[in-house]
Amino acid sequence: MTRLYVVPVGDDWIGRFRRTVSTPVEVPDAAPEHLQRDEAVRIWGTTEGPQKRTFFEEMEAGDPLLFYHEGQFFAVGRAGATFESPEAGADLWDNDESRFLFTVTDYEEISVPRERVADLLGYDESWIPYGFLRASEDAIDSLLQRYNSIEEAVQDFQSDDGPTGPPEEEDSEDEPTVHTEIQWRLVQLGLAHGYDVYVATNDKNRTYEGERLGEDCVENLNLPGFSDAARRIIEYVDVIWLDGDFIVKLFEVESTTSIYSGILRMTDFVVKVPNIAVDMHIVASEADKDKVRQEIDRPTFQHVLGQSANSDLRYRSFEQVRETHETVQRAGPLQQVF
Repeated sequence: MTRLYVVPVGDDWIGRFRRTVSTPVEVPDAAPEHLQRDEAVRIWGTTEGPQKRTFFEEMEAGDPLLFYHEGQFFAVGRAGATFESPEAGADLWDNDESRFLFTVTDYEEISVPRERVADLLGYDESWIPYGFLRASEDAIDSLLQRYNSIEEAVQDFQSDDGPTGPPEEEDSEDEPTVHTEIQWRLVQLGLAHGYDVYVATNDKNRTYEGERLGEDCVENLNLPGFSDAARRIIEYVDVIWLDGDFIVKLFEVESTTSIYSGILRMTDFVVKVPNIAVDMHIVASEADKDKVRQEIDRPTFQHVLGQSANSDLRYRSFEQVRETHETVQRAGPLQQVF
């Protein structure tokens, strides 16, 4: 993947960004039929313009997005579905000029200074992004002198301290998400079966049932022989079960409308460590079962997985995890789990 989109958000649009990207919004009636199946999506767009149209038409699902406002890159995400609809722009933002729309998946708030991104992309430190743009080939080449991939760079941005999000956004005290619940159950299952357990570096301080997800888990991955690039990829895998320094199982929990990033992270890891033998699991709702399997069956992913005869990538449902955890709570460890 060699595309990277920079998406500036002006002062007069930041409130609308909060309403339709920071928080998922009901799918507009003018959106394509395949999106109508989703209860809510994160969605953004841009206005007409020859270069914007070119950038928009080149956009593909999974392309990384960097959102910028007032000196900071404040969020990352990935492009989902794209469609052209001035009617949807009018419905969402009262602006029918915003006709090039795209859903945003894998949204996460970050805090990365403009100067750092400018330096990575080979731009002058005074560079300020104006208008929706795709990073040039020269800019991508500059970034790849520091990182093995765009994905790795985005993960590094996500690991920086203190996400800020859109201005004036307050911390939420909502109930724990399904994602956090399933992560917690996977942690408990791993510990109950005698494994060392690792929780994604950006999730270990989340809480469920009054406990930190990272409680009783290993703080760092000690994986002799692994490259720094491979370690950086799996630092963001939701839950890992280990037997000493041997990885037994990897779990990615996908509770949003996108399951692309989890599969991408798994396959990126397999590319970095092609001879590893590991069970990999995408954990999602029963409603998303077909979507997960369709994504796993993409030729790109199957080509990578086919090169690794000792690794396997499977779907597990939230209900399987819940039922297995409840069984173990009642009856103790199982001879074989997942």
